[in-house]
Amino acid sequence: MTVIRSNLLRCRFLHWRPSFRSGCGCSTLQSTPCVKMSMWHRRNSGEPMPAIDSETPGGSGLVRPIPDALIGLLGCAMLLNYADRGSLSITAPVLKESFGIDNAAMGLLLSSFFWSYAFSQPIAGWITQRFPPRTVLASGVALWSVATIACGFATSFALLFTFRLLLGIGESVIFPVNACIYSRAPEAQRGRANGMMAVGSYIGPFIGTLAGGVILASLGWRAVFWVLGGVSLIWVLPWLAMSRSLLRYCAEPHPDPANYREILGTRGLWGASLGQFCYSYQFYLVLTWLPLYLVKSAHFSIAQMTAIGGTLYISQSVTAGCTGLASDLLVTRGFAPTVVRKSFLVFGLTLTGSCLSLISIAPAQSALLLVLAGVGNGFTGPMVFSIGQTLAGPRAGGRWMGIQNMIGNFSGITAPIVTGIVADRTGSFAGAFILAGIISVVGIISWIFVVGPVCQTRWQSRRVTLGQHKLAV
Repeated sequence: MTVIRSNLLRCRFLHWRPSFRSGCGCSTLQSTPCVKMSMWHRRNSGEPMPAIDSETPGGSGLVRPIPDALIGLLGCAMLLNYADRGSLSITAPVLKESFGIDNAAMGLLLSSFFWSYAFSQPIAGWITQRFPPRTVLASGVALWSVATIACGFATSFALLFTFRLLLGIGESVIFPVNACIYSRAPEAQRGRANGMMAVGSYIGPFIGTLAGGVILASLGWRAVFWVLGGVSLIWVLPWLAMSRSLLRYCAEPHPDPANYREILGTRGLWGASLGQFCYSYQFYLVLTWLPLYLVKSAHFSIAQMTAIGGTLYISQSVTAGCTGLASDLLVTRGFAPTVVRKSFLVFGLTLTGSCLSLISIAPAQSALLLVLAGVGNGFTGPMVFSIGQTLAGPRAGGRWMGIQNMIGNFSGITAPIVTGIVADRTGSFAGAFILAGIISVVGIISWIFVVGPVCQTRWQSRRVTLGQHKLAV
């Protein structure tokens, strides 16, 4: 009995030691030997059996490393997602003259995607946790690909607006699907996985801008939509060909998902959602207005616009990949996830907001400042989704990220419209860039003070009977 107690005390010490280092006693830090030893001792000593948390190795929310092939394929889907949503921005300088619309109308058209995209997020999150993510993502990609191709056939403002709404509905599934899968990844892999997702979201506009610029100059604006949409449709084939066993453990719906009432009552959700809104406002300002700003306001040629946009997106992609790897390395070496994730995020928001604000007083340096702003976004992007997935855990991954991404993507509605109105009324983009800098300050406050420790939320569990003991599932 003395030996058993000494072993049990040793296991309990090993279990709590990581909690002191991270400043958080969340359940994901439990080690399997300690859980097994504690349960073995209680079972043989007649003590009541402990509740098994659904996110511990003994529960149904099993944590396993995500296969690299799956991460790569999801990153490719993210790349195509952002290439297609940015296709309208690429054609904006030519399309604006072809349809005879002003900056305010163009801002409304650029925001049309986000109206359906943002409001579809909670529905997409619910669908993702009810149906296999494999099927959900394949359906979503097929829909957004067809909608992109259809944009090339639009003959009026109203038709183009409608096709962009359909594009937003199709693309709304990708973040909930990623969250459903990556929320089951170990904390030390989550930065790398989300770094690859961020790389896709940054390299997508780069490839779209580069390829779209060439197609625009040689074949016209309609061909840009046809080519980009066709390539995305082809992606569905390798996705469906993926082995079901590769997706099985991360695609099974959780038996006891957290309900929306419980999720909406969590302070971390609102802090992360506001923080994502502030990050996304800067990102979408650049994504939607960069080509038109560089060509019409900064007086660059289409070729120069393509080069500057390409450099910006490459800098974002490289930074995002390195940030994901570096943050995971620091977490693996024992640094607190709260400190690591938030430090990268706050630095990125500060850099991006500062550079965008400086464009208003140094427009001659706009190309350099935009590239540096892209570097800042690269620091921020992977952390935004890593933190949300960690807070949600497997029981709330899809639903949480659906809500967070909905609120965050309201910036996709406001940024294009506000920027267009400011540009029309002032005759300059300076005020829009200053506003982006102010919004970044709000984001920093939200991430630091509203979002609490970066650890998995303790959701209420229903209890079922297993043998003679009650276990939480």
